[in-house]
Amino acid sequence: MRADAFSGGQGPVAGDPAKVENRSVAMRGRIEVSEMMQDLSGKVVAVTGASRGIGEAMAVGLSGAGASVALLARTGVDLERVAARCREAGAGNVLAVVTDVTVEEEVQAAFERVVDELGGLDVVFANAGVAASSLGGSGRMTRLELYSADVAMRILEVNTLGVWLTMKAAFPRMHRGGSFIAISSEIGSRPRAGGGILAVSKAGVNALVGIASAEQAENGIRVNMLSPGGMVDTHLFGPNGLPAAMKARLPVAEPEVVVPAAVWLASDDSAGVSGAFLSAPHFNASTPEAVRAELG
Repeated sequence: MRADAFSGGQGPVAGDPAKVENRSVAMRGRIEVSEMMQDLSGKVVAVTGASRGIGEAMAVGLSGAGASVALLARTGVDLERVAARCREAGAGNVLAVVTDVTVEEEVQAAFERVVDELGGLDVVFANAGVAASSLGGSGRMTRLELYSADVAMRILEVNTLGVWLTMKAAFPRMHRGGSFIAISSEIGSRPRAGGGILAVSKAGVNALVGIASAEQAENGIRVNMLSPGGMVDTHLFGPNGLPAAMKARLPVAEPEVVVPAAVWLASDDSAGVSGAFLSAPHFNASTPEAVRAELG
């Protein structure tokens, strides 16, 4: 996949989750790593926002595929809990680093530790993210005029600036053939009423990936986006996750929905795919070969 294939705010796309025929399978998030062919033994993978939700699920899933994992997040207690799960899952090595992705000095120091203590850097998942409801607001997506400036700025700092600072620290330290994956969302490329600052922040992520995929081609680093492809029960909906009433009437996935696609993007099987947008439910309902054909 050419790095310059990215255009118009979004590059090659695999999957519209709204059109997946077997949505219950695609959204279930219960595909075991053992069902996949990818082996990540020998790879060093860093995950930001690794203390819970999608970041935790990816870290454990990548560990199950044999990777050494570096866990970056702001809460040390939660990181240690996730680190224990990663060791139990079969990680080569595990490093937990308390890091705020909005503070450049902390991000740079964290990635320096990853290289020094784990011996290199092959794969990065830029996953750290917040929404209005996780910051004490009334809803995950809110009308633009209802945001406070403080909440809007924090969403942009974590979701967009945080990805850029992660790229800035990671790219110079990554091996040729490396893979950088930003967790994004369809709302970043399909603006609609109610998308709010969360949508703006994800549009920024999509643009960053498009630029970086072109710039990093000469270094042999591929840069892609991965979307959970729908509603996932995480802290973005508040400290207790998604309200029970919403779970009862909407298709909702567990964070593990992203794991199969995450392992594939981290593996050498996805070599050559860059500047692409991949929907996790679509990947789960398809095959890696079919997805590669779509992206190619």
